[in-house]
Amino acid sequence: MRLLICSCVAVSLLLCAGAVRAKEPGAYVAEAKLLSDAGDLAGAVALLEQAVAEHPKSSEAFAYLGLYTGMSAGRTGDMMEAGRLSMRSFELLDTAVALDPGNPDAHLFRGIMGINVPEFMGKMDGGMQDLQRAAQLYFGSPTKASPDGLTTSLSMLAQGFEKRGDLEGQREALRQIVTMLPGSDAAERAQRKLDELAGAHGAPPRPDPLAPAGGDSEAVRALKAQYAGNPSDTALALAIGQAYFAEGAHARAREALKAYVGMRPGDAEAYLLLAQNAGALAETGYDEKIHEDTNYRSGLAFEVMNWLDKAVAASPGDLGLRLMRGTVGMQMPFFLGKQEQSTADLETVAASDAPDSLRSQALFYLGVAGQREAMRYWIDVAKRYPDSEAARLVFEQMRPAVARFDESAVERPFVKIDFVLGFRDDLPPQTAVWIEDDRENYVATVYVSGFAGFVRERQVTLPLWAAVSKFEGVDGVTGASIDVGHHVYAWDCTDHEGNRVPKGTYTVRVEVSHWPSGLYQNVAAKIDVGKKDGSTLVEEGDFVPFLEVTYRK
Repeated sequence: MRLLICSCVAVSLLLCAGAVRAKEPGAYVAEAKLLSDAGDLAGAVALLEQAVAEHPKSSEAFAYLGLYTGMSAGRTGDMMEAGRLSMRSFELLDTAVALDPGNPDAHLFRGIMGINVPEFMGKMDGGMQDLQRAAQLYFGSPTKASPDGLTTSLSMLAQGFEKRGDLEGQREALRQIVTMLPGSDAAERAQRKLDELAGAHGAPPRPDPLAPAGGDSEAVRALKAQYAGNPSDTALALAIGQAYFAEGAHARAREALKAYVGMRPGDAEAYLLLAQNAGALAETGYDEKIHEDTNYRSGLAFEVMNWLDKAVAASPGDLGLRLMRGTVGMQMPFFLGKQEQSTADLETVAASDAPDSLRSQALFYLGVAGQREAMRYWIDVAKRYPDSEAARLVFEQMRPAVARFDESAVERPFVKIDFVLGFRDDLPPQTAVWIEDDRENYVATVYVSGFAGFVRERQVTLPLWAAVSKFEGVDGVTGASIDVGHHVYAWDCTDHEGNRVPKGTYTVRVEVSHWPSGLYQNVAAKIDVGKKDGSTLVEEGDFVPFLEVTYRK
């Protein structure tokens, strides 16, 4: 009996162990391939997300997750989502290569992505290198799948050279297919393509941006003449690009500067100028180019960040460059995937011994980063759950606090008090709006925020209002704290005891105190009451930047 019980326990333990044992990465990949072949790309991605969570060291799982994520980017009709998925794909493929640099699939998939994403993303060079490395790995691999991998690597490499306009590189990649895979269908296709290229004249060569061209200014022509006499003088090549940029010829500046960095890679100053030049192209706004290419301005955004990345890589200790990349990246659309990098740049500058002018800007844009990050949650709620109570709260919070003031609904005479609170702190500020006569005597409080109205003398947050009003007549006008935005109130031309005030000149005051920053402002505007309709406008300061009072008889 005891032996039987032990045997049962042993069997149970074995069954339990089998039930909790995670699938191997290869099993996940095989299932994901079946899902992808059946058209369920989302299912394949979800399955491989589970795989990398269970096997965080599996280069294979990361490689295929990167592949299917990249394929998802190509199939979505949402440009912003496509950009986000593309950046995610590269992150996953980078991880796959880092985990196993000898994994040919990881190099192949990253290479395919690199040559197929838009050129402005700056992935072409890396993609070509990945495809060459994949071909080397597949060629030396004894596995059954290696011929297919080798064919794909070399075929995509030929496509990459074709995109670059490198005819000889394209031919060499095709010749390698013919040589390494003799008698295969791929070799036959490659030979047919080689025959076509042999009979074609090819595309006309691209004009040299550093050679004389029609429409050049006298200054540029002079520089190009000097460069023609001494083409090894790269300083002259840079000067041509700088001259184009200074003249506002940004399209020509781009080509000239790209030619220069091709000769002198690693020049941070030139990369920065290329980024500024791309930004200048974007500043023209939408024009006829958008008809030809709806992604034109998105391309410029990627281009700006690509050049800034190269500038920082060339001079990583330059805090000014780090600040620029951080601030520019923070203002770019989120589909560029630069938020984390920008935050890291800004934190680096803020924590450094850089001048206060740089550190203060870094702190400001870190604040922008926090706001944008918080706003993404609200946008997600509004997009995914538009009919929910949470979405209604989002719309209420985002709706500008501008109430329509209906003068016909207010008994005359009255004074309309229209003002803006221009700053937001951790908590809504304490604010008071009140009236004084021409001898600065207290007349009435029109509005005071809750804490200030009820705290009385225990903790004064609005010292001017507290001293003048002595908290008289505030119970009926104390309300919830108002925050940044536009606000309108009406004074019914009575004092704090409800008596009609005599004709004369009165002062409307607004006092605001922020917490925990302690930032403070008070502003005043005079208005004549009892004679004829009139208005006074005061614009000063940052915390109450606008105050307009209007009398209606």
